Amino acid sequence: MKRTIFFDLGNVLIFFDPQKMCRQIAALSSLSEQHVHDVMLQYGDLYERGSVDSRTIHDEFCRMAQKQIHFDTWIDAVSDIFEPNLEVIAIAHLLKEKGHCLFLLSNTCSAHFNRALSQFPFLKIFDGYVLSYEVGARKPEKKIYEKALEIAGCQNRKHCFYTDDILSYVESARSLDIDAEQYQSPQELTQHLHARGIL
Repeated sequence: MKRTIFFDLGNVLIFFDPQKMCRQIAALSSLSEQHVHDVMLQYGDLYERGSVDSRTIHDEFCRMAQKQIHFDTWIDAVSDIFEPNLEVIAIAHLLKEKGHCLFLLSNTCSAHFNRALSQFPFLKIFDGYVLSYEVGARKPEKKIYEKALEIAGCQNRKHCFYTDDILSYVESARSLDIDAEQYQSPQELTQHLHARGIL
C-alpha cells in the first residue's frame, strides 16, 4: 500500500553542527563563541517560528559587533553546517522508487532550509515540506503535526509513518495516532519500515 512518510531533516537526513555555526559567526563578528551561542539561542524559537527573519538577526549582530557584516557572508556563516546522512538518503530514494509519498517535517529557519535545499539535490524527490518557520509552529506542538497531515493530504493518519531523532517529538505524533518511531540508526529505521511492509 502507498504510504505517506514524514522525515525529520536535522540529524536524520542530514547532520548539522551548531558549534560550527557559532565559530563562523564569531569569526565574522569578533564576538565570543559563547556570546554568539547566547544570541542565537535567544532568537532560536522566534526564528524557527518565522516570527523574526534573517535580516533582523543579522542587524542585531552588526549592532553588537559595531561593524557592518555583509549579509550574504553572514548567511553563509549561519548555514554552512551540514553533512549528508548518506544511508538514510538512500532509504528515502528507495521509498520514493516504491511509490510512497515523502514529506519533510522540520523545526528549521529560512537560512538553514534554503542552504539545505541548494546543497542537497535529493531533497527535490520530496513531495512537500512542512517547515516550522512557514507554518508558525514547532514540534512537539500539535499544530505542526495537524498541518503536516493537511499539507500531505492524509485522510487516514494511520497510513502515515514519521521518524525523528527526538523522542518527545515522536511521542507527540503518536498522541495524534500517527505511526512514528524514533530514528536511531539507518539499520533500525530499515527494520521499522520492513516490519510495516513499507520497504
